[in-house]
Amino acid sequence: MKNSILTLLLALTTVLALNAETFTGNIVVNRNGQTYNSVVTVTATQQADGLNTLVLQVPLFGTMTMTDVPSSYRRGVTVYSAVRDVNTNFGVMTTTVFARTYDGMMAANVAIPAQNATMWFNTVGDYFQLPNSDMESWTNAYGEPDRWHGFKTATGTYAGMSSGLVSLEQSDDVREGATGHSAVMTAGSVLTAIANGTMTNGRLNAGSPFATSTANHAEMDMANGTDDFYMPLHAKPDKFNVWLKYTNSNSNHKASVSVKTFDGTYYQEPTDKTYTNLSGSIVGGPIPAGDWTFYSFPFDYASYAANGAASDAIFVTFSTNGTPGQGNKGDQLFVDDMELVYLAEMTDLRYQHVTIEGWNPAVTEYNIQMANVPNLDDFDATVTGESALVLKSMEQNADGTYRIAISAIPADLQAATCYIINVTVASFIKGDVNNDGAVNISDVTVLIDYLLKGSGEINMQAADFDNSGSINISDVTDLIDYLLSGH
Repeated sequence: MKNSILTLLLALTTVLALNAETFTGNIVVNRNGQTYNSVVTVTATQQADGLNTLVLQVPLFGTMTMTDVPSSYRRGVTVYSAVRDVNTNFGVMTTTVFARTYDGMMAANVAIPAQNATMWFNTVGDYFQLPNSDMESWTNAYGEPDRWHGFKTATGTYAGMSSGLVSLEQSDDVREGATGHSAVMTAGSVLTAIANGTMTNGRLNAGSPFATSTANHAEMDMANGTDDFYMPLHAKPDKFNVWLKYTNSNSNHKASVSVKTFDGTYYQEPTDKTYTNLSGSIVGGPIPAGDWTFYSFPFDYASYAANGAASDAIFVTFSTNGTPGQGNKGDQLFVDDMELVYLAEMTDLRYQHVTIEGWNPAVTEYNIQMANVPNLDDFDATVTGESALVLKSMEQNADGTYRIAISAIPADLQAATCYIINVTVASFIKGDVNNDGAVNISDVTVLIDYLLKGSGEINMQAADFDNSGSINISDVTDLIDYLLSGH
């Protein structure tokens, strides 16, 4: 028997260990205007009752343990949200945590109001972004930015000739307020033919001496490319942000930006046929001449929905001219600070399909009163964002109230928002319209007076005697019948 009990305990320990996740990443603590950075560990362990224990190693505050934290799960994302009194180096402090995890990554917001402290923990990094999006890394042996390519790494019969005509170089010309480097493409020419300056995260192919031939293109293919010429996409972004500067000798010339999401099978631009493996494309451009300008291009997925293609890869190409072979020698396009934007903006929060009273997206906490214990399924929300999620959890507080957390989660886990609904279950006697603790003829009088005048102080939930959701003459007759019959 002892051996059986020991075996059971070991098995239970193993199960609990399997339900524990450890995340090591950077935490930024802001306390009274001072900032502290550190690499720390956060552990999330599922308890036997299905709730969770979070352990945070926090600079200044020490080891902080939060128990009985509810969680919600959807499409690979887990969200934790709770308010707890936690032991810290400064004593017991009321602490709010809002954390989300996905595929071994965590992002978390922690606040300790009494210490004027906020914390941001993150292990996501640039997982959902374009590698080397700030053009700061240039260790490529060909002198191109890491993960980005020009004609020096091109394939095709005329690759060698093209690399001598056009250039992709590092530049110290950056937008106002920025430091470091940008990338600059410069158009070249041979005789009267123009070779557009081009940069892509795929690979260039120079397959023809004629500029307008589709044998000259940028391409990407999961099957034939290496990691250096292929860029996976982990979720659908909503916008593509980038800083651009374009200089040329003819105001009629325009630069181009192309961003496509697709299933990872072969795709090229300019296209040589109709491709059905696209799932989305940015809407924007062409780019006119001008100094450094910030552009934010939305993605269009609706136009490609009929393809039924997955969004497994992202293909980005910049060119000094939107038309092959057009422009002038010396035209230049500068690129810096790209960003994929993932939205999760809650536009409506509802209870039983009716918008919460006083709803405002900027207000994240609401207090409501209900006649019965809340049902989490009665709450729903509308959230913008192609890959956005809504997750919900509920817990009962020690004082009998309920805390409902409804979270809007973007695909990159970053700018997530948690809306809190504090629910108090009303304590009242059905029919006690005047709130005097008893049900009698006075309640009938008060209710009739309310209906005649359309105003007055009554307990609305108690007055809805027939549970119809509205106050009317039926409640009066039912209340009278109740008093006459005694039940």
